[in-house]
Amino acid sequence: MKQLFPALFLLFVGACGQKSPAIRSGKVDSVKIAEPVAAKDSAMDEVNSTDEESGTFYVVEVARALNYDSLKVISTNTASLLGTKLNMLDRIYKSGKGIIVPEDSDDELYRGEYFPRRPFEDQNFVSIEMSNGFIDNNADTLEMVVIAGIYSLQSQADSVASLLKDKMSTVKTVKQEMFLGCMH
Repeated sequence: MKQLFPALFLLFVGACGQKSPAIRSGKVDSVKIAEPVAAKDSAMDEVNSTDEESGTFYVVEVARALNYDSLKVISTNTASLLGTKLNMLDRIYKSGKGIIVPEDSDDELYRGEYFPRRPFEDQNFVSIEMSNGFIDNNADTLEMVVIAGIYSLQSQADSVASLLKDKMSTVKTVKQEMFLGCMH
C-alpha cells in the first residue's frame, strides 16, 4: 500500500479536479483563526518556485490512533473548540481499510481507497486522515490522525495549535512536504 501512492501520483498527473468545500472563517472566544494563503496566492508561488509538484506546509496534528470512534470524539471536540466543523470530504470510515472514498462513488480511481486531503482553499476544518498516506509514510496502514488545518505558514499552524494545547496535550504542528500535482 505504501508503494501504491507514489505510483498513483505519477500515473495520474494529467488531469486535475479535486472538489473543495466552501471557505468558512472560524472564531474561538473572539480570537479569529488566521486564514491561510491558498495554493494560488503569491506566498505559495514562492514555496513552489523550485518544484511545482510539491510544497512545504504546516499541519496541526491533534491526535493519532487506530480506533476511529475515539478519533471521531476528539475531532468533534476539536471542531467545537475552533468553531468549525468536522469535514471528511465525503469520505467514510470502513473497518479494515480506514478512511476511504465510498465504494459507490463516481470517482472510479479512488473508489474504496484513501484520497488524501490537499492544501488548497478551505483550511478552517477538522478532519480524520490516514497517517501513512498523509503525514507519516511509515505509520501503521490503519493508523489515523486528527488534523485541524493545513497552513502555508508555520505561525498560522502554531496559532491554531496554541488554541487547542490547553485542552488537548497531544496537539503539535508538523512540517510536511505535500504533493500538489494532479491526482486524477
